[in-house]
Amino acid sequence: MKVNIYKKDGLNENYISLYYDKIDKETEMAKAFLLSFQKKIIGKDRISEKERMILPGEILYLEMVDRKCFLYLKDSEWQTDATLQRFLEQFENQGFVRISKSMVVNIFHIRELKAEANMRINVILKNGEMLTVNRSYRSSFYKYLKQLQWRDLK
Repeated sequence: MKVNIYKKDGLNENYISLYYDKIDKETEMAKAFLLSFQKKIIGKDRISEKERMILPGEILYLEMVDRKCFLYLKDSEWQTDATLQRFLEQFENQGFVRISKSMVVNIFHIRELKAEANMRINVILKNGEMLTVNRSYRSSFYKYLKQLQWRDLK
């Protein structure tokens, strides 16, 4: 896929156009990713009870704790009514993959992967936080990365 990026002065709003002849896997993923900027999730701050709309691309990872789903952003934590399964059904094509029974990670926020001796993988996020891919999710995790052509990470 060819990508052109241009700076244009005087725009009232930034915009992106996607041109295609046929829908293949790469185009479908790009389309889903771009459309994710129009979908938002309602997050609630646990301390102030303040709510805000969160773009999926802002989310580093999600975690279920005591039957509550938490969204972890670069510098904040929000609670949502969504379940991990419902979230994945909506946003799996935007870079989200399950790494354990209770955790989903946004692969676009991964800085590096480190293999462990016990068949687990440590995922280091761009903010330095480390998560662990459970052994039972290892193959589906790598399969998802391969779909997005992260061939050099295995």
